[in-house]
Amino acid sequence: MRTLFFVLSVVLFGSVETFASDYEIVGVQEVSLARFDTGGATLIAKGNSKGQTFIVDRLVTLEAITLMIKEVSASNDLQISFVSFRDGFATGKSLYVQTGELPKGLVSGQTIKLNFDSPVHLERGEYAFVLSTSKSEFKLRLGNVYADGRLIRKNKTTKGKWMPGGSGASTDLIFELKGLPLPSVKGSAVSNGDSDTELMGPVKTRTLHRYENPAFKVGNLKRLARAPNIITVMVDDLGWNQIGVQRATYGTNTSDFQTPNLARMADEGLCFTNAYAQPNCAPTRAAMLSGQYPARIHNDVYVVSSLNRFGRGGVTREAAKFTGPRQSEDVAVEAVTLAEALKANGYQTAHIGKYHVGGHEGQETLPENVGFDINIGGFTQGHQPVCFATEKKVGEWVFRGLGRGHFDRFAMPYDNEYLERHDFPRSLVGTPKHVSDALGDAVEETVGSLAANSEPFYLQVHPYAVHGPVQSRPDLKAASGNDAFFGFVKSVDAIVGRVLKVVEDPNGDGDQSDSIVNDTVVFFTSDNGGTHKTNLPLRGTKGMFTEGGIRVPLIARWPGQIPPMTVTTRLVHTVDYYPTYLQLAGNTWRPSSDVHPLDGVSFAETLVNPAFSERGTPVFYLFPGYLDRRAQPCVAAIQQIDGTQYKALYFFEADEWQLYDITHDIGESKNIASQKPKLMSLLAKQLIDWISQEHPTWKPKLPIVKKTGRPASIPMP
Repeated sequence: MRTLFFVLSVVLFGSVETFASDYEIVGVQEVSLARFDTGGATLIAKGNSKGQTFIVDRLVTLEAITLMIKEVSASNDLQISFVSFRDGFATGKSLYVQTGELPKGLVSGQTIKLNFDSPVHLERGEYAFVLSTSKSEFKLRLGNVYADGRLIRKNKTTKGKWMPGGSGASTDLIFELKGLPLPSVKGSAVSNGDSDTELMGPVKTRTLHRYENPAFKVGNLKRLARAPNIITVMVDDLGWNQIGVQRATYGTNTSDFQTPNLARMADEGLCFTNAYAQPNCAPTRAAMLSGQYPARIHNDVYVVSSLNRFGRGGVTREAAKFTGPRQSEDVAVEAVTLAEALKANGYQTAHIGKYHVGGHEGQETLPENVGFDINIGGFTQGHQPVCFATEKKVGEWVFRGLGRGHFDRFAMPYDNEYLERHDFPRSLVGTPKHVSDALGDAVEETVGSLAANSEPFYLQVHPYAVHGPVQSRPDLKAASGNDAFFGFVKSVDAIVGRVLKVVEDPNGDGDQSDSIVNDTVVFFTSDNGGTHKTNLPLRGTKGMFTEGGIRVPLIARWPGQIPPMTVTTRLVHTVDYYPTYLQLAGNTWRPSSDVHPLDGVSFAETLVNPAFSERGTPVFYLFPGYLDRRAQPCVAAIQQIDGTQYKALYFFEADEWQLYDITHDIGESKNIASQKPKLMSLLAKQLIDWISQEHPTWKPKLPIVKKTGRPASIPMP
């Protein structure tokens, strides 16, 4: 077998630069990035037979890697990271260096210099190299990694002593790394979670695929002349793989989901393959509005309605060992909402559609009272009882259950002018309007109004689809094999299409000279996992803390800023939108951490550089009650460590810790807690420390033990 040998060197500089919080694309260079969404083999230098790491004795900046080819074979998917260590154990802090596809026609002795997309800053400490590949077999020769004696390494050939790099060929090490086949997921029947009897299946076996980013320009975020408009489309109950975008879902979704507008967003933007929400509608919306986990005093919204929702085949009220504490149904009026924070940064603000976290406990928590200049449809209602407008009286059409008549001015039946303008079938003439089309009407009206002003705007569009009742417009249903749900998903895609159209032509006159497309970043996501059809290869559905309940699609589009057709594996949670949007707005003002601390981590840099970094800190979950047969009291943490994503959970009822390698076992089929005790302990400690922190706004509500009436404790594994 022919192999590929590298001699690796690093260019070092002594100063450390900090990344600016403001933004613009600067200092770009052409690079070809290869990123992996799943599969592959990983080698940590510290874990090999030589036990090699290296140390940094001062602050250094790495700007390039040089690879010297010794022998040539195919290898176009190499990824290199620097991973920090503490006390012989990886801390999880990874500084990525991504190679791109190696040039064709390489010959022995040829040298390739790979400039980093942005400088890699190493603080004092111990590090190891992490190398990943999904298919190639190669050997890498680690040469003298140092500059001016600043990098030092040890291995068994030096009898454990720290030796300066450059002490001779005897200190060089050769690692062998063989690529592993990508995993496949076998189909199976999975419980729907929203029905007592319905099962999902049968389904076909699907394979997880990796997607390579094309060549693109990357840079850091600095201040632009004008902050961008921000539009967020958050769909209701849409599963991770229920969109027709293969790049966003490892290729697992079926051809039944036809979403050409979302596919366009993906082709023109960035797909996040590891995006997460809460497992239920209201807590996700509260997390987005507050930038806080439900455990905060101003956002203790854990589930819709009550934390003691027993029945439907789950743990009964009588058999339960715990009871859920009282929760709020609204984000507290004292909270500094995302809308209020953006207004303080000079933004206009608007909400359209489902709200669900205001009005239950007083009118003061409704959108128009918590920072939104415009509110169309935002009320207590979680979903509509029927998707079509109904004629309440002669000549008076309304959308039942949507509260206070917000949508009623859009409720008139389809007429010829409307159908021609939107290219709908003429057979719809005179039929009741679908709520998704009315929402699209509201979007066009609102964006047209906001775009006419000089200030940037924030608009959140929250469709009622695809929450039940599942009712599709007749023509969309017919075009979807007479399947109402597939047609329902198409109505969501149509809303996305109208968003993309209106930013290209805000006043709708056909003249795009007023386009705001390059000044507008559009996000698309869902509030939780799906409830209809299949969630495979994910396990579980909405309401569960398995991947099927909390992993959601996320696509971002910002022409001229976000590289097209790109993918990132960065971990993102709904609480991250708040600090991200503030960074995009310039961070002119943000709430005090004493009054309203943010739990999220900005991913603004990732928008312009999909391989910018991992999240760094875990995503945490605390659920102290019951949700029908689905969720039971638990805590969870998700963290990316050395390019692998792990999920740790503790279930109170079973008194059991579980640990899953989500990167290689996305279906959560194998609990590896006993096989990785150190990692299990690390994540458990992080969870317990998170629950135990002290802060004036912190109020973690643990499940109440029935026997004692006191909050439960979380034992170390």
